[in-house]
Amino acid sequence: MNAVAPSRDRLGCRATDLARDEELALNDVTFLRKTSCSATPVKVETPPTGQGLVLGMSLGDEHWRDIRAGKAAHRHHFQRNSLYLRDFEIAYRAELGGQFDFLLVEIPWERFLPQDETRPRVMPRRIDFETGTTDPTVTHLLSAIQPMLSGQQPRDQLFIDQVAEALVTYLRHRYARTSLPERPREHRPSPLIRQALEILRTSLDGNVSLDDIARRCNVSRSHFYQVFRQELGCTPHEWLVRTRLEQARALLRRPGLSLADIAAQCGFADQSHFTRAFGRRFGLSPGRWRAEHGAASSREPASG
Repeated sequence: MNAVAPSRDRLGCRATDLARDEELALNDVTFLRKTSCSATPVKVETPPTGQGLVLGMSLGDEHWRDIRAGKAAHRHHFQRNSLYLRDFEIAYRAELGGQFDFLLVEIPWERFLPQDETRPRVMPRRIDFETGTTDPTVTHLLSAIQPMLSGQQPRDQLFIDQVAEALVTYLRHRYARTSLPERPREHRPSPLIRQALEILRTSLDGNVSLDDIARRCNVSRSHFYQVFRQELGCTPHEWLVRTRLEQARALLRRPGLSLADIAAQCGFADQSHFTRAFGRRFGLSPGRWRAEHGAASSREPASG
């Protein structure tokens, strides 16, 4: 009988290699703490997924890692509060040595879109962040979450939301580099992207993967993802969320639908998820938007 290989998490770590594996998930941002069992070197490898990035802060002084780029490997030594950033758009291969203990936060790319509606909503091309650097602001914000991850303090959802928002805002202004030019509005998507958009429009619940779309379009996942971002200036997931919200805004004009009904019809996990996403996109809650825009537009004149 063949032995079953130990499962790996989305960062490439095996459960058997971890002494601590804690997670604190919001709707789109996830905080984690991962601590290795020993100083024995382990190898991690993950394919590109395009889901965003992970920022890690070392809580110890003994860790090193050899990160491979092509055939070359570069060794990085981590001291306490040293940071690293890993882009899920890029395949990752590394050997990790010395016992590690990291606070991490996973952030989807759409959170880095400019929040000012007067500016072009163009996805950053990259986040300029040197491995091993330190940043007092990032250290302060991540450290505020640590007691809740470890159970030393009760989990305060509002506080966690505010820390996540402050962290993303700081990273966006301090490190994001937006170098993709805005596409003219009259630009017509290529046949590949038109086909992909049709698939996405029929999958507003999000029950479709990059692999599914690429396979149905007869291209590789990496090629599809690259072309999509080049042509539309956003990721497929960000486009999907934006389309859900536009559909939701139209449904808010119907007074007979509850917010829970609209959330379900537009593919959100629940009303809370819908409310958070709507507020980030439009600057006010669905209920407030309906009160200011929907009710008036849907009210029929009284009969004489």
